[in-house]
Amino acid sequence: MRRTVLFVLLCGLGVSCLPAFSETVGLFDWCFNINGNWNSPQGACNGGGSVFGAGTTFDTTLEPEVNGLGSASFTLGVGQYGLAYMDYDLDFQTFGSFQDFGATAGTAPANVTWEMNDPNTSGIFSDFSSNALSDTNAVSAGSGPPNPCCDVAWALGFTNSTGVPGTITFTVSRSAPTSGFYLVQTNFDVGDSIYLSEKFTPVPDPPTLAEMLIGFAATLWMACLAKLRRPGLRGHLSIRT
Repeated sequence: MRRTVLFVLLCGLGVSCLPAFSETVGLFDWCFNINGNWNSPQGACNGGGSVFGAGTTFDTTLEPEVNGLGSASFTLGVGQYGLAYMDYDLDFQTFGSFQDFGATAGTAPANVTWEMNDPNTSGIFSDFSSNALSDTNAVSAGSGPPNPCCDVAWALGFTNSTGVPGTITFTVSRSAPTSGFYLVQTNFDVGDSIYLSEKFTPVPDPPTLAEMLIGFAATLWMACLAKLRRPGLRGHLSIRT
């Protein structure tokens, strides 16, 4: 009742309510599992520590402060895996943690796993920590008071079966990706959404010694040809007897 009265009073004063809601994404917990190596503290994720990946913009700010989302990148060798786990609450300062729901978009490739569930009553974190995500969404139907649902956590994983090393990047944003598979978390009351996606960027193998020698020889040959074509040099190529 208090929330309804406050909402009416604010709007009666000319305060724009919906834009304020869209700016209050909260982050309760987060973790990255890169081939069994977790962010600090090692072996446990409680939102503490810092992201150990390179080139990260991932915002680790926890509730009740507003979180800015972002991305984190990690290096994966051939056959290695990486997973991301987050427990966001949309419009947290207004609706709390229990009025979101989840969905997926696109088709997950064979080397991508995912899961969306209630972190309080499910084994989603255990699945994340053991690289055994279930590819299921148990929080697909949201609801408001008096029986609000749901508290949503999501996890997304990638196994590098490409045959070459590379970089996996996990991105959380307010804009939906233009293609590929991704997860969607939406607030039931006002319809705000955030999106989690992954992208793998292969790193070419370093050249072998033979390839480097061939490249050097080709460069030297081209330099010689260019020198021979210079005006005034042809007369020096005659053979003396």
